[in-house]
Amino acid sequence: MADDFNIVVASPRHLSLVETWAGRNEATHTLLKTPRDPSHGTSSGQYWAALNGQEVVAIASIELNSEHVGYVNCVVKPGYLRQGIGSRMIEYVLSQPSVKNLAHLHAVVDPTNIAAQKILNKDGFSRVGNDENGNLEFARHAQK
Repeated sequence: MADDFNIVVASPRHLSLVETWAGRNEATHTLLKTPRDPSHGTSSGQYWAALNGQEVVAIASIELNSEHVGYVNCVVKPGYLRQGIGSRMIEYVLSQPSVKNLAHLHAVVDPTNIAAQKILNKDGFSRVGNDENGNLEFARHAQK
C-alpha cells in the first residue's frame, strides 16, 4: 500500500474528510502530535494529503510559530496504519524546500507510539524531553 498513493497539497475538502475519521484529540490515530499549548503561537502552516484514488488516507502538516519553529504532524487513517504511509509522509514533508529552510523542527509523540519514534529518529530528530502531558518531545536542527 505504501506505494499506492499520491501526495498532494491538502485542500479544505481533504481536511474536512479527515475530520470524519480522526478527531483532533484522538491520539490513537495520530502518528505525531502538534503541541496544543497556545504559547507556541502557531501562525501558519502547510498541509499535504495522501490519496488512494480519491480517498484521503493520511494528512501531514508543518505548522510554524511566531519564531519560525516548525511543528511536524501526521495523521494516518485507521485501516492504513503500519503500511509505511506515515514514514513516507514525514519524508515528503521534510523534503519540501520551505521545510528544509527551517532552522528548528519539533514533534510531540505519544510514548506508546514506537513507530513514530523510530520515524523521527531515522529522520534526524532527537528526543529532548517531555511535554506537560507526558508526551515525548523531539527536535531536529537545520541539516547542513
